Amino acid sequence: MVYRIWTAVEPFILRAELLDRESIEETRTFLEAVLRENRRYGRPCLLIRVASSRPVFHVEQHGLIECFRDLAQSGVSRIALMGDSEELRPSHEYLELISQQHGLDVRSFTDEQTALGWFRYQGTQAERREEDRRQHRQW
Repeated sequence: MVYRIWTAVEPFILRAELLDRESIEETRTFLEAVLRENRRYGRPCLLIRVASSRPVFHVEQHGLIECFRDLAQSGVSRIALMGDSEELRPSHEYLELISQQHGLDVRSFTDEQTALGWFRYQGTQAERREEDRRQHRQW
């Protein structure tokens, strides 16, 4: 397993890439590293790209939902998942479904531009709400 985590040009995104993952333990190790980095940078959006890896199911039994919950408690409000193969797509969609059932905002995407658009749309909505609050307080 190889992974890397870095801050993006966008000030609100933390990017993480996981390659050649074989086991649930490797997945947890990766997510723990992502959590440490997000505590350091405090980014609200997380873009995870998984490549050359085996699909993961039974996410509740293996504690992966707890890892996603920990990320949410660290300030991550949105998590976008991208995989490099058709085999990963169903597992990411399953993780999306289970995460949403637990109140987490996780989505699976096939391309980065759509994921970034999802992040930006949330950012513009939040900015508009904040501006509306400021204007309301001025009244």
